[in-house]
Amino acid sequence: MARAVVRHVASGLVVLVVVTFATFALVRTTPGNTATSIALRQAGAAASTEQIERIRTELKLDDSLVEQYGVWLTRAVTGDLGRSERSGRPVAEEVGLRLPRTLFLAGGAGLLAVLLGLAAGTTAAVVRRGPAPGVLRVGALAAASVPPFWLAFVLIAVLSERLGLLPTSGQAGAGSWLMPWIVLAIPAAATISRVVAVAVTATLAQPYVTAARARGASTRSILFRDALPNAVRSTLDVTALQLGIVFTGTVVVETVFAWPGLGAWFVDAVKFRDNGAILAGVLVFAVGFIALTRLADLVQVLIDPRLRRSAAR
Repeated sequence: MARAVVRHVASGLVVLVVVTFATFALVRTTPGNTATSIALRQAGAAASTEQIERIRTELKLDDSLVEQYGVWLTRAVTGDLGRSERSGRPVAEEVGLRLPRTLFLAGGAGLLAVLLGLAAGTTAAVVRRGPAPGVLRVGALAAASVPPFWLAFVLIAVLSERLGLLPTSGQAGAGSWLMPWIVLAIPAAATISRVVAVAVTATLAQPYVTAARARGASTRSILFRDALPNAVRSTLDVTALQLGIVFTGTVVVETVFAWPGLGAWFVDAVKFRDNGAILAGVLVFAVGFIALTRLADLVQVLIDPRLRRSAAR
């Protein structure tokens, strides 16, 4: 298990370095990101030669790209993400202010996605007669194909503008959480449900399930004792991937619903070309996504003896 932890953490760090370096290279090599352009964005026509030289020195713009990235990475590891070119405040401070709101949004949507996915997938696997299986399959395919921004606008038009049931934006109490949660959760739940349906169906066809039925075990007992625990092991990767997509999908949803979190802040940083904020946003979203997928891999190793033996070899 220790070897598996080391291997997954190391591979996650490699991916993180590649992602952040690629983003850093794009940010620093994009036209308009010279010291002069940055000074003009900060101070306008009042930008002085001293300010331009100070920015050039702080950002090490005369060094090679690898050296610049090394300086940024060293500071980022110690918690220094630089200062926002737009507000002048430390980027780490702004991330700390907004990240809890994004985690709340993604956490609620992720929980809703898992619950809906498990319920729909299990129902599709157990109920084999009538229109229910077909309806669930078609519904899952349609839900997984719906663009989140389109679903957000439809919900706003129906639930807010026409029916007046929910607020359209902000954090105005529990009612303002519902639509962002639904928009983030529905596509993820649809994908999870399809994987759960296949896994539960395959588990219910196993000989030990047939033997349990022969012993007189109830359908509920077989489902919760045998089918779902075994299906969960085979759906962990997909579930973690969808939760990662939910986390990064807050960039779109927060913008649509004016949610004051990290995603909307990141979009504003891109509009303003706030380089430090852009790099910090990519870093946080990459860390969250990689952590979720690597954690799922480690849980699989923990609960599956075959994977533990393979890791040991």
